[in-house]
Amino acid sequence: MQVELSPEQKNIRKQIEEKLDVIMHFLNLTREERQKQSYEKIEKVYAEMGMAAHKLHMTLDPKPKLQRETVRLRGMKPEHPEFYHHIRPVEELLNYLDDTHANDEPVDQTLGETFYLDVFTRKWGHLDRYTLLRNEEGWLIKHMSQSEQGGRDAEPILSYVLRHDHVSYPRNLSSIMEDIWYRAADEGLSRDEVQGMLKEVSEWISMTEQNYPSHIALNKNKQKGFFS
Repeated sequence: MQVELSPEQKNIRKQIEEKLDVIMHFLNLTREERQKQSYEKIEKVYAEMGMAAHKLHMTLDPKPKLQRETVRLRGMKPEHPEFYHHIRPVEELLNYLDDTHANDEPVDQTLGETFYLDVFTRKWGHLDRYTLLRNEEGWLIKHMSQSEQGGRDAEPILSYVLRHDHVSYPRNLSSIMEDIWYRAADEGLSRDEVQGMLKEVSEWISMTEQNYPSHIALNKNKQKGFFS
């Protein structure tokens, strides 16, 4: 549904679109062409666009719906005077005026779904399956008789079960697991898309485990010391 604007609001929108066109034209220039332009002038256009967008935002009731990620990236609330001093929120504002559902968030499709990490372990000499249930809290990790709730980064449980099986894993595994959780929520990823990402993680862990330099490690069954 399109937002009904008053004549004054339509005039402000026109100003915003004109400023945005100037900025987009500038950004589409080559680096050499941009260097010939006045950066002070384009910064002024940014400021004028931001002020006009802020003014329009504040006159609208209800307030425009913007994407959570945009608000997060701006690091301030949409009502802040400098919020619209950026192309992305301005484009979302204009899209909202044309369609109030334009910035609706994708639906999180995979809460409650079960996923798998098939990881090679030197302990067993083959792929071992770890079951992950994605929920509001994060990842519920199941492996053999263990079943524990981890956070959205799958910690501290995932690293614990991997260490329990003496599996070597990448240091920033938890960061990737957290990224997958949030991408699934923010982008409305399908189950197949999430499982595809976890398959890549499985291969990443397996590669780390397979490249463990066991030929260097001491034999733990032998006594260690100067006179062994």
